[in-house]
Amino acid sequence: MYVVVDRKLVELLRRLGLSEYEARTYLALVARGSATVREIRELAGIPYAREYDVLESLERRGYVLAQPGRPRRYLAVPPGEVLERELEGIRRAVEELRVALERLYSEPFREESLHEAVWLIRGRQNIVERCRSMLGSAEAEVLLMGSNPAACSELAGALAAASRRGVRIRALGSFEPGTVRVLEEAGVEYRHYPHEHSCFLLADQRELILSAGDPLQEESAIYNRSKACIRLYRSYFEHVWEEKV
Repeated sequence: MYVVVDRKLVELLRRLGLSEYEARTYLALVARGSATVREIRELAGIPYAREYDVLESLERRGYVLAQPGRPRRYLAVPPGEVLERELEGIRRAVEELRVALERLYSEPFREESLHEAVWLIRGRQNIVERCRSMLGSAEAEVLLMGSNPAACSELAGALAAASRRGVRIRALGSFEPGTVRVLEEAGVEYRHYPHEHSCFLLADQRELILSAGDPLQEESAIYNRSKACIRLYRSYFEHVWEEKV
């Protein structure tokens, strides 16, 4: 009798590298316990011509155990054991990939391209993550300017963490009471300034992200590490900051 399996579970197992038939076979054995090849074929709906290669593949991957005898029976390895092994393999692969990619990312030509070009970031979540990354790597100074640069609570934690590390954070803008509370709780110095032009976040005189409106509400923003551009925006910020004393 065919076992109806949850399609979501099948898809999740496929993301671990199992084929459709392998995922269905393993789920059928998890639900049933041990079974013969014929029973597995009926339970999982596997074509006759594929049953043995599917089971052999699952055996090699450590998903099932085979019991010698006639007829041979198969047993699902406990899911916790299987998934812990898969998770450990993923951790190792991700760590190896991180090391290799970081090495490539830090090559001299990469740094040169970052300084020479202006990059467009699309998608609000990508913009939020870039802002978080900038705040997370800041060591000395962060400048925020805009109509409401810190209104989004998504950056409150990153602002507070940077402030605790000793980073000086200053903000200029037309702040509503809720935003003022976020800034004060995060340890951000702020001054009111009715700014209706582009908004920006500048970290350590090294990275700049700007947009026509609030970067956290826009679908696209400009990111660059141009020293000339950063000097210009920082000079503008300092000029206004001193005026608003």
